[in-house]
Amino acid sequence: MRPNSEEPPYLLAAQAGTVVRHLHSRLRAGEAASPADLCRTIGALQQLADDLVQVLPGLQGQLEESLLDGQVGAGDTAGEAWGKVAEVGYALAQARTGGLLMAAELRVSRRMLGELASS
Repeated sequence: MRPNSEEPPYLLAAQAGTVVRHLHSRLRAGEAASPADLCRTIGALQQLADDLVQVLPGLQGQLEESLLDGQVGAGDTAGEAWGKVAEVGYALAQARTGGLLMAAELRVSRRMLGELASS
């Protein structure tokens, strides 16, 4: 899949979600895969988790810029608006931590599956 760089980020994220849901439905259908294919699939998911971890801080930065530019929080006091932005930032930081853990566990899974497939 070659995403169009002109598309807004939310559409790119939606496309990634569609692909993951398609993968999920194929796995649920019991489609047979070789250990090598499973290893490659886990590797690709691990890369996706790594990439998501890299995206989240940029989203927080964009939100802060939007607040400074007056694009969000106009109906709130400055303190309320910054408080809400801080809450979003905290949630994104928690998501990033979860993503780091997921990527690490997928790396372990991939390594162990590779060892299992080669024995």
